[in-house]
Amino acid sequence: MVNLMRCRYCGLLQDEPRGVKVCAHCGGELVFEQPSTPSSYITAQLELDQITAPADQIVERHIIVTVRTPKQVPFQEAASVSMGRAPMGFHAVLDVSGSMRGEKLNAAMEGIRQAVHRLHTGDVFSLTTFASNVQCLLPPQTIEDAVRPEVERILARLQAGGQTALCGGLEAGIQAASSRPQEVNLVLLLSDGQANIGELDLEKVGERSYSARDQGITTSTIGVGGDYNEALMVEIATQGGGRFYHVLRAHQIMQFIAGELGEIAALAGRDVTLNLALPPGTGLQPFSSAYRVTGQSTIDLGDIPLDTELEVVIRLLLPAQQVGSRLSMDGQIAYQTPAGHTLTTSLNPVTLRFVQPGEFGVRDGAVAPIVERVIEQMKARGVLGRVRTGAVSGQVAAEQVAQRNLSELSRYAALLGEERAKELANEQRRLYEALHTAPASAKATAFQAFRQQRGTKDFDV
Repeated sequence: MVNLMRCRYCGLLQDEPRGVKVCAHCGGELVFEQPSTPSSYITAQLELDQITAPADQIVERHIIVTVRTPKQVPFQEAASVSMGRAPMGFHAVLDVSGSMRGEKLNAAMEGIRQAVHRLHTGDVFSLTTFASNVQCLLPPQTIEDAVRPEVERILARLQAGGQTALCGGLEAGIQAASSRPQEVNLVLLLSDGQANIGELDLEKVGERSYSARDQGITTSTIGVGGDYNEALMVEIATQGGGRFYHVLRAHQIMQFIAGELGEIAALAGRDVTLNLALPPGTGLQPFSSAYRVTGQSTIDLGDIPLDTELEVVIRLLLPAQQVGSRLSMDGQIAYQTPAGHTLTTSLNPVTLRFVQPGEFGVRDGAVAPIVERVIEQMKARGVLGRVRTGAVSGQVAAEQVAQRNLSELSRYAALLGEERAKELANEQRRLYEALHTAPASAKATAFQAFRQQRGTKDFDV
């Protein structure tokens, strides 16, 4: 059996080195890994990007919290109901504007039909469509044998035509979900075009899903083809605590509808919170706006599906310390199981040590594997930030944001050396140029960036 050891400074887990008790990455002290809390099945670890800092000044450091969920919840923590999970509400919001005519609408209809047949008796379903007008074709109904044929009859009568009242459709779907709340509630909006009727302001549309999130409603989005507004679809999903998917071809629609329904139906933990134990006076900022800071050191991670790895990067501003000081940081993950129990997972400690400013070099104590992962998250954040700024404030402002992001990336990547920093900055610059010159590829790029930050799966298999 392999004996695993963890560094008390950077937090990296590694095999026990033969005859060596120091970390191969940062030189910190290794200790044998402690077993997790016996009853907790969600695992988590904490890692620090640079373990050395100059004394007598405020310093910036990054930590990564990696959360992993199992493929299956332990029997004793499964939902104590006959259907094997808590009742859920699935509220489909479907674009039926003219651009959806043909293969896309047929595939979306079939995806919804299949989803309804996957729902359990006792679940709740509703169907809202939007084009020039918004229609709630099926108010929230409890799933039973008679409802499924009714859904099929309604789907068979759908026809595409008109413009795109996207915000109105979103509002109607949220209203349907809030009128019949279940323990788990999903609004899934699918569109292939640009919103052109009703509220068009990205931030104001996003506020709708943000408010719904506070009611226990998750909002996810599927963008189809190459003409929809990826910034808007990302905003709705981000503010709604859900997931955004880019679907290029019509035949993929069914896979992604089924996949997202499976995600919300198979949650490993609900209301997951990250509670950090940080030194007094520490400021923190998550990299992704999908994670809300709800206290001085608490971050809301929302609901997390089974078989998911979530990487949460947090920027810390740590207070000045005296020479020779050590700052230790740890914390815990708390969550609700499907059975309704509250479990916690302890985070391993990491340690930052302070030295004389004159003895500190900017790369001292940098942990390359962790720095590389922070950079990947930084690149993803930069892509989503540029896409969003372009939609809200125009291309000139988007370019300015891109330049600031490139400067930040270059400065941080210098922890890996000047050549590597230059290489990474050039890669990101080319990516930004592609976002501007090839709008069709921007959707796939935004999807990959969203996946990087939110652990979203790709169901195109």
